[in-house]
Amino acid sequence: MIYLFHAISQSTLIVVLFKLFPRYKIDNLQAIVVNYLLASIIGFSLCGGVTKIVEIPDQKWFVFALFCGFFLMYAFNIFALSTQKVGIAISMVSSKMSVVIPVFLGVILYNEKFTFVRGIAIALALLAFYLTFKKDSKSEFKKIYLLFPILLFIGTGSNDSLFNYTEKRLLNNDLMFFLSSAFLVSLILGSLTFAFRSIKKPQKIEFKNIIAGLLLGLLNFGSTYYFLKCLGVFDSSVFFPVFNVSIVSLAAIIGYFIFKEPLRKINWVGIGLAVVAIVLIAVTSM
Repeated sequence: MIYLFHAISQSTLIVVLFKLFPRYKIDNLQAIVVNYLLASIIGFSLCGGVTKIVEIPDQKWFVFALFCGFFLMYAFNIFALSTQKVGIAISMVSSKMSVVIPVFLGVILYNEKFTFVRGIAIALALLAFYLTFKKDSKSEFKKIYLLFPILLFIGTGSNDSLFNYTEKRLLNNDLMFFLSSAFLVSLILGSLTFAFRSIKKPQKIEFKNIIAGLLLGLLNFGSTYYFLKCLGVFDSSVFFPVFNVSIVSLAAIIGYFIFKEPLRKINWVGIGLAVVAIVLIAVTSM
């Protein structure tokens, strides 16, 4: 349970940190690049053994590390675009409803049990996502922008599924090497994106962006590390709903009490359903 606590708390703090970025005018891309730089350094420093590091391309999980690294960077940037074009509510729901992808694959690929009660719990979890972030007014945006939450749904769900498959089928004692490699791929992609942007328009690297990136890197490394540890302990159909519902609910509560974001009665109903779903899933896993 300690792994689950750390995965949820540190992932929620990432949401809070991103929420603070606009207030302090933090450049998202600069912070994200620094974040992956620190995460890679921490990961490889904990691996130990230069010989092992140079053998990484020969590992059977290396290709999956490349894809996971791509989706890690991809998800961050698509989430930013989706938030700007269609709003935080739809973006968050799209991201967290992607839980259905790894849960479905967990049942199909790993023969994880799927009881009637667990099915009801997962259905309640998905309903909770929607109700927690339901707003009064409908956002007006071009239909083409719906592509962003769709891509976010696919990207997040695909990345979670890749991490899950790699942890269950390909990793032995190589968790840290795999995680560090994925972060390194994200760093390379982020750096290339920043370089391309700098060619189009010179970019000023600010100290506050570096500090924000370092904080993000610590949380990102910790949350992803414990996320993978949880995959080795819990069934996919148990972990993913609990993990995602918890983050959505905590983010809503923090937004209400700290950032003074209004929550309607139906939003509180969603949070209540999330708690019920978590309890039901926990009971069926005993």
